[in-house]
Amino acid sequence: MLTGNATEIAAVLAALNETGGIPISVSMVAEQNAGQFWTTMAITLLGSVFIFIYLYQFLKPMIGGLTCLVRLRQLRHRSGRHILLMKHTRTDLFSQSMIETKTLYAVEKALKKFGGEPFDLILHTPGGEVFATQLLSTVLRAYPGRIRAIVPVYAMSGGTFLALSCDELLLGETACLGPVDPQVGSLFSQGSARAWQEVVRRKGRRADDFSIQMAFLGKQYTQTLERTVDDLLARKVPDPAVRARAVERLTSGEVEHGRPLTVADLRGLGIPVQPLDGRAKALMLDLLTAKNIEGVYAL
Repeated sequence: MLTGNATEIAAVLAALNETGGIPISVSMVAEQNAGQFWTTMAITLLGSVFIFIYLYQFLKPMIGGLTCLVRLRQLRHRSGRHILLMKHTRTDLFSQSMIETKTLYAVEKALKKFGGEPFDLILHTPGGEVFATQLLSTVLRAYPGRIRAIVPVYAMSGGTFLALSCDELLLGETACLGPVDPQVGSLFSQGSARAWQEVVRRKGRRADDFSIQMAFLGKQYTQTLERTVDDLLARKVPDPAVRARAVERLTSGEVEHGRPLTVADLRGLGIPVQPLDGRAKALMLDLLTAKNIEGVYAL
């Protein structure tokens, strides 16, 4: 019996054939030990897991869209108005779901579909990019139909800016808005416009170029937002003195950027707020807590 690996056996056969040796009948049996078997199984299983994850990521938006459509239909049937949902809750390692240019495109597409008819804008967002928020505010104000901003839980920063851009404001009993003072900086150094100005003031000539640049940029953004918020509140808060105090509170950075402004706070600033119906809020919470629903949806 001739034993050995395939290479050795092939060499022996070649030598015998060259010398005219005795013909030999050879059968080769490939054997696989237990370690090789389980390694193969593990690789196959791992590949299947990656395929499943890919399919889930591909199908997740579709699942979310169908779920959202069912719940939006319930809300629309109840209100008799078009519904536009803006939900940003996802947070990744280096990014966060927020108002951005992609949001702007989705909203403009929805408004075209609504055709000037009244609609409800449901906001659930921490805010986002200053540019996208300002442009989106302009788009909302240019819309011919009346818009009700509805905040079941929170709409901070840029979300507050959008809420104030609408004709009416409805808040849940414990919901809140927040200050809209601009946040500027880089990935490694971020802060409010007022904070950068304070850094430059304290350091004086020792302030670095980046801090000076951010303080200057923050001042520009603050001045722009002051004028815009004053314009947004002109119809809601007709008294100039009361409106000036509201603008100061919202844009100056005198309180922390994440400070919740409750219904009582907003009314104290002269901003009219309507209560959100409890049943409607319950339906909206189903949307806001659904994991597969993220971004902008319209019906």
